[in-house]
Amino acid sequence: MVIFVWAGIACFSIAHAQTYSSEEIIISGIGFSRFTVQLEPDAAFVAHPEAARWLRIFDRNLCWSGVFRIQDSRYNACKAQGHAPDMQLLAQLVKTKGGALIRLAVAGNDGSVLLSQDMTLRNGEFEETGVMDLINRIAGELTGVPASLGSTVAFSLRQPGRRKIIARINTHGRRLAGVSRNPFISLFPRWSPDGKSLIYTTVSRQGTAIILDRLKGQPMRVLLSRKGQFGITSGGTWFDDNERIILTLSRNGNADLYEFNLRTRAEPKRLTKHRRIDTSPHLAPDNQHIVFVSDRTGREQLFYQELDAGIAFQLTFDGSSNSNPVWSPDGTLIAYSKMIGGRQQIFIMDPFTEESRRLTRGNYDCEQPSWSPDGRLLTFSANPTGTYKLYVIFMDGSGMRRLTRIPREFEETGPNWSTRNF
Repeated sequence: MVIFVWAGIACFSIAHAQTYSSEEIIISGIGFSRFTVQLEPDAAFVAHPEAARWLRIFDRNLCWSGVFRIQDSRYNACKAQGHAPDMQLLAQLVKTKGGALIRLAVAGNDGSVLLSQDMTLRNGEFEETGVMDLINRIAGELTGVPASLGSTVAFSLRQPGRRKIIARINTHGRRLAGVSRNPFISLFPRWSPDGKSLIYTTVSRQGTAIILDRLKGQPMRVLLSRKGQFGITSGGTWFDDNERIILTLSRNGNADLYEFNLRTRAEPKRLTKHRRIDTSPHLAPDNQHIVFVSDRTGREQLFYQELDAGIAFQLTFDGSSNSNPVWSPDGTLIAYSKMIGGRQQIFIMDPFTEESRRLTRGNYDCEQPSWSPDGRLLTFSANPTGTYKLYVIFMDGSGMRRLTRIPREFEETGPNWSTRNF
């Protein structure tokens, strides 16, 4: 995380594509900061008959972006309690020749405007999707990384008495849609880095298979387990060329990690060689390092490996089982699940300092974390109601909220966050 000062405001920029060469110095650690702001509507904005509703929508999206604390927010996780405002956000209703627009301006506490972004009111309509885009852009201007409002989460959805399918939903629990179109059990959805493709695993009487869905046209079965050949035990993690993945394959009862090209479909390349089970790989943003789960020490622990070197290093050493590791988008942190007191809980760790932080503390299971594209939030599956549902939390462990509005009896697991809005 890089800190720079602009017009008296401390700004936080998250650097992407973290690399790990021996010639680099890595300054890391677990940190999370939000700007404290005062939302100030101008006279024209306040005079509009829909002003109160508009301000509620701004409050919700400023909060859920993970970038701001707001004076007088309706949300406890985003109230600026005891924090003096770092800046003002000026909400302005501006008349134009074509109608009107909403302008959101960032200003110092003296009222001097530093930057602004506009949202057109099409036919006079104030649309929340427009507010999401507006706040995403403001966050990008302030921090160098746009917020992830409106982006998409894929997950496994099971209706009682029916098979699991792959579905998707946005950050506000809206635009629910089915993705998989087959009669099989569908699991482990994984978005490509460009958000244009999705792979997932199907389970049927024919065996397990990897399905590639380009979201246009018919999904393709690109890898099928057959007797005497590979068995597929988990879904994959993508290289940033949007063609290659790493996944867990089992041969002769031994599960290892393999690289597989979705385009050429050549023989998978073996990456780990151990008599115990290696599974749940996740590739770092630099495309050179993976974190995965192995029971080679007798209990599930997290391991780290440089692809070229092929030597695995253990990251967790406690007596608890650790699973579901995922790199943050900037490559500096790993989120994972840890068994505590018989319950799975979400943790994040800095693999370079071995510092860790517990995010969830409920008397229920929280597992399968996935980072938002901007690295400010995580989504995961938890069962406080007795049925697994999707939740979102800020990376400091605050602001946990239910993501979906799907009926209670539907089970939601295995979320994976995309960079794209649909």
